[in-house]
Amino acid sequence: MRSPRGPSGPQPCDAGRMDQPLAVAELVELRSYELVQGQVGVFVDHFEAHFLASQEDLGMDIVGLFTVPGDDARFVWVRRFRDPAGRAEALARFYGGPVWKEHGPRANELMVDHTDVHLLVPHPSGPAFAADHVPHSQRAAGGAAGEDEPGTVLVALYDLTGAELPVAAITGALADAPAGAVAERGRLVTARVPNEFPRLPVHEGVSVGAWLLADRSGGTAAGEVAEAVAVAAALPVRTMCLAPTARSTLR
Repeated sequence: MRSPRGPSGPQPCDAGRMDQPLAVAELVELRSYELVQGQVGVFVDHFEAHFLASQEDLGMDIVGLFTVPGDDARFVWVRRFRDPAGRAEALARFYGGPVWKEHGPRANELMVDHTDVHLLVPHPSGPAFAADHVPHSQRAAGGAAGEDEPGTVLVALYDLTGAELPVAAITGALADAPAGAVAERGRLVTARVPNEFPRLPVHEGVSVGAWLLADRSGGTAAGEVAEAVAVAAALPVRTMCLAPTARSTLR
């Protein structure tokens, strides 16, 4: 979420084909940032203090906030636009507004790369995406998303070049998983729409499917389920295990 500069570089997971674009009822950005080494805690504190309600006041939802265990230079977050047609205007108002003017320079100091971004749309075969999101300004003191201890959220990115999201394989893998081992948090695919705010680049010329799974075992069960889909559908996959912050709706 910085003033754009530099090439892309972060690496979370893989995925997605859609010859016929899906209807776009909402857009979702999966954003993975490389930070200055050892500064993830400082960045999370700064981000959560200044960039949650301020973005949501302009029509965006900040539904996912994650660190990466074992990587103190990585921050991943998920931003949703319930009004896809208004994405460019909302972003222009935020990045041209007073909150970013005051607090953006510090965020930029802490970031090395901000360009690993997938612009996605929820797939109709999956559950409603982040349906339980409560705006950050409406939460109780502290802003926590819930009382339960957060588990691990695994993001599996499937390379869907020339392929469809493997819905049958996903259904089968979930059915075969041990009861209660994983919970599905979202199925998303690359949005076939132009990036109307080029100041913030997104991956172009790729087609991915992003499958989000919650796992209380630290990611082992979710990793096995994601790999089962890759094998059944003969698709390349990369996975990333994420630790939700207290304010993350996705957990």
